Amino acid sequence: MFIHSFIMMDQIAAKPTEAELSSQLTDSYNLRTSDLKKSIQLTQQLLQQCVESGYPHLEALAKNHLGLFFLIQGEFGLSQQYSQSALEYFETAHHLPGIADSKYNIGSIYYRTNKYHEALLLLAECLKIYREGNDYYNLARTLKSMGTIYEFFNDQDKAIESYEKSIEACQMINELGLESNALNPLSAIYFNQGKQELAMDTIERSIRLKNETHDIRGLAYAMYGRAKLYIKQNQYTQAITDLLEAVIIQEQASDRLGLCMAYNKLGMAYYESGELDEAKKYFNKTLELSKAYHIEFMIFKAYHNLYLLAKKENHSGLALEHLEKHLQHKESVINKENYTLIKSYEAVTRIETLERETSAQKEKNKIIESKNAELDSFFYRVSHDLKGPIASLQGLDSLVRIDVKEEAALKYFDMYRSQVSRIHDIVIGLIHLTQLNHLEVKKTKIDFEKLIDECIDSYQYFENFKDIRFIKKIEVFNFYSEWAILNTILQNLIENGIKYATEKNPFLEIAIYRNENQINIIVSDNGQGIDEQHQAKIFDMFYRANKQAKGSGLGLYILKRAVERLNGHIKLVSEIGKGSTFTVTLPQ
Repeated sequence: MFIHSFIMMDQIAAKPTEAELSSQLTDSYNLRTSDLKKSIQLTQQLLQQCVESGYPHLEALAKNHLGLFFLIQGEFGLSQQYSQSALEYFETAHHLPGIADSKYNIGSIYYRTNKYHEALLLLAECLKIYREGNDYYNLARTLKSMGTIYEFFNDQDKAIESYEKSIEACQMINELGLESNALNPLSAIYFNQGKQELAMDTIERSIRLKNETHDIRGLAYAMYGRAKLYIKQNQYTQAITDLLEAVIIQEQASDRLGLCMAYNKLGMAYYESGELDEAKKYFNKTLELSKAYHIEFMIFKAYHNLYLLAKKENHSGLALEHLEKHLQHKESVINKENYTLIKSYEAVTRIETLERETSAQKEKNKIIESKNAELDSFFYRVSHDLKGPIASLQGLDSLVRIDVKEEAALKYFDMYRSQVSRIHDIVIGLIHLTQLNHLEVKKTKIDFEKLIDECIDSYQYFENFKDIRFIKKIEVFNFYSEWAILNTILQNLIENGIKYATEKNPFLEIAIYRNENQINIIVSDNGQGIDEQHQAKIFDMFYRANKQAKGSGLGLYILKRAVERLNGHIKLVSEIGKGSTFTVTLPQ
């Protein structure tokens, strides 16, 4: 019996926890900038573990990561497959950040394959979600992608506006890597506008930021950007040096699109400097790679450059052949682009309409907020006025128990005390609720270990407190937030777990970890659990799952409002007799 138990415990221990897998997914995601191949390999392994361990949310997250990685590599089919699968899960789960991340991947595939209008619409949807969630990181990368699309149909003003807004979002969170991504295309626009000094300063800043953030793959794009400026200034030696280094990085990262671009530009640098054999080698490499991965706009560029080269070498027949193929492929792309251009401006119009509607909605929201503030003020005053009479009723109950000894009478006074206590809890809950709405936003560094210990200690007076085993799994990281609101969240989660604990071996597990740009707070217990028919309503004001439920019916409502105050989301998984798991996700 002992051996069997030991084996079972060993098997349980071998299964990774959700927090462990999430942390590993974050590590593999962060690795992408220095070693994309390794990042893909690790994420595929983690995806398999998520599937085997039954963590569908992490499974979808891993698929989104792979969608992004294969997008970078130019494997658009695989990227679409993973991203679409993730999108289906997140839409079912109504998880807005996941929906936006999936659509960002798909939109990025579209604009790389000449479906600019479809890309723009998807990215506009992402933009709305990221703005509402104050997700500046993803806001920045979406704006950068939209700037690229505006450049495709030569709307330089819109492009500059998008890139500059992307940089502003980056500076809100000190995200240097993403800031440099927007600086690259800006430098080229500045050069074309005749601002050569500003253009060079901009691209040099981008390279400096890439080195500071150790973004190796991003550095290749920044060096490509500087090489373009060098070629325009007839500084071919410097351009070739930058492009050869960029090629090495892109080859190691298997970034096919970046490699195509670098090969082509390297061919142009050699062509302009008179090294025609080297130019031919790199033009042919561009053609071979772009054909293999169906990068149409690079195919017609390669044929055009090969036409120029053959013409310069007086190979008339070959030049004519390359010119015909260039025109054939360009016509195919241009026909798509003409249609796309019209559709894209339709998309722009729709986006601008949405922005106007959003502005109008904001005005309506201000009016509603003003009315809500008046209502909150009324609640607060009334609640405070009721505290005195309720305290008197509770005092009267204590006096009665001194003088009254008859059992039948005491039974009625027990009922009286229960109802007075419930009214007291409701009033205190309403006071907390109105305070929650009007607390000043004041962010401080959060010590989760200390905060959780304080929350747990505050419930020592509960009768069953000493029987509960508390398990803490807290990752150490820097996090700044509103202490009072986080205290409310943890206080309610922990109180709920203690209040509804079972009598046999009760435990309460609190896990806190960081995942990419969000914080996860997971509180699990093996308590009574909540029937599925009640789960959709438990966050409603005054809702109680059964008549035996303890409390005022305000605790979980206050919890949800506190989470929303921090722009977070809360999810419940529960089963009668087996316990409940509350997962709170907050933006970093």
